[in-house]
Amino acid sequence: MSAVHGSARLPPPVARNPLLHDSGLLNSTTFISDHRNETTAGTLTRAGLTIQVSFVFADPPRLSYFCVYCLNRYEIPFAKAPKVVSSVEDTALIQVLLTTEDSPQYFLYRARGPNGRPSLDLLPDIHRYSQTEILCVPLGFVSHDNHKQFVMAALSYGTWDGEYNLHTIGSNPDSTWSKKLLQVEIPNGLTANSALIEPTKVIALGGGLLGWVDLWKGMVICDVLNPAAKAYFVPMPKLLPNNNELYGNQYSARPLRDITVSRDYIRCVEFEQVLKLRPTTVPAVTDPWDMDELQDSELAIVPPQEEEEVYDVVGWRLITWYRSLTWNGWRKGSMVHSDDLGIISLPQLGGGSCPLNEPFKNLKTASPTLSDDDVVYLVCMLKEDDQAVWIATIDTRSKSVGEVVPFSAEGTVIYDPTFIPCVLSKYLDAKSDGSQGGKRNASHVPHSRNISKWKKQRQLLSQAELEEQQPLPHLLQHSSAAVVMPVNSPQCV
Repeated sequence: MSAVHGSARLPPPVARNPLLHDSGLLNSTTFISDHRNETTAGTLTRAGLTIQVSFVFADPPRLSYFCVYCLNRYEIPFAKAPKVVSSVEDTALIQVLLTTEDSPQYFLYRARGPNGRPSLDLLPDIHRYSQTEILCVPLGFVSHDNHKQFVMAALSYGTWDGEYNLHTIGSNPDSTWSKKLLQVEIPNGLTANSALIEPTKVIALGGGLLGWVDLWKGMVICDVLNPAAKAYFVPMPKLLPNNNELYGNQYSARPLRDITVSRDYIRCVEFEQVLKLRPTTVPAVTDPWDMDELQDSELAIVPPQEEEEVYDVVGWRLITWYRSLTWNGWRKGSMVHSDDLGIISLPQLGGGSCPLNEPFKNLKTASPTLSDDDVVYLVCMLKEDDQAVWIATIDTRSKSVGEVVPFSAEGTVIYDPTFIPCVLSKYLDAKSDGSQGGKRNASHVPHSRNISKWKKQRQLLSQAELEEQQPLPHLLQHSSAAVVMPVNSPQCV
């Protein structure tokens, strides 16, 4: 088993204005670092080791990031980079796999814990439960009782199309999983197969309502706090023509679509490349009527050639939709065409003084990410396989380009972004500007215990495994599985 351990050199802190930005873009790049600030919270692992999590927020389109560290004097490494599986409202679900464990551990970070401060809780063993119940990724969770309690929820497929099982477990130490059959109400005109989704995202709709979203087909919504409540299906908007022609639900929808909840509305955005048929040169066809003589060499029968249509990308357009839970349809929001935006100025990586000026329509662009207002973030690059990638801010209402920031795309592509929307910062009273905390708070970061148990497990590791361990690189790239995964290849915990 290869392992990652050590500490990472953090980027310099970025000043932020919490009055302007409640939401942000959280990079799933993990820093393994003993970094502490006002967001830091900690708890104990299954083996009794202390683990802590901290966040450093930045104004979008800059990326926020998080740090994880296992506090122990035995230098226990991580088997792989921790990741934020999903983030909903004031909570974040974090997956951690240490070399002392056979299965991942899941922790729930809350910006407002039971005492009003950040907290970190070890969740029940999801992996063990999923050995008998195949749970669909991603998991969802809701807080209740004034954020003192939470319920974690997951779906699994039922026996018939459009039928699901809802699995829930509470936050009390003696809580156990419960399971109930969901009968999903389907809008008139749709079939049960329409509601058979492969969710890649969970959105919180207020109260106990959670929506499991398939960006191609729609979402299954249910109240996880009310066992008697019915579930119902909300279809996604109809695909734009070129997306339907080129993709047709065969690939991940993340390069084209995103969905969020803001100001009591469900909001969806779709991105589409604008295509133009490339003119083809058709060879001249001779007409014997006009010929005085016919050479034998010209009389070969040539079978008709079917010309393959070739299209060029000449720009892009995007459209937003919104709806209330009580509506029976979507309403059009804003529309933006790349021609509306003209020339875009791309700052250089490393802060070079000469930005690149390019027509926006000429850039490779994809993966729209919705903010909690009329802003959409787009990922773009000059050409395929570039390491220089930019995140551009698009105001869909004024049809204008806002701030554009560069970031390194090493290990990723624009069609699989390594960041997810996150609103954790708006629930934190204190600023998290990257400053190092002066001392550890015992209530936030408890002390390790049961080290002897770990030492026994450690002795079981082979010498070959120990020799495999390499120093931790400065950055560990890891995409968030809860947001981006192939729709035709559902994953389970």
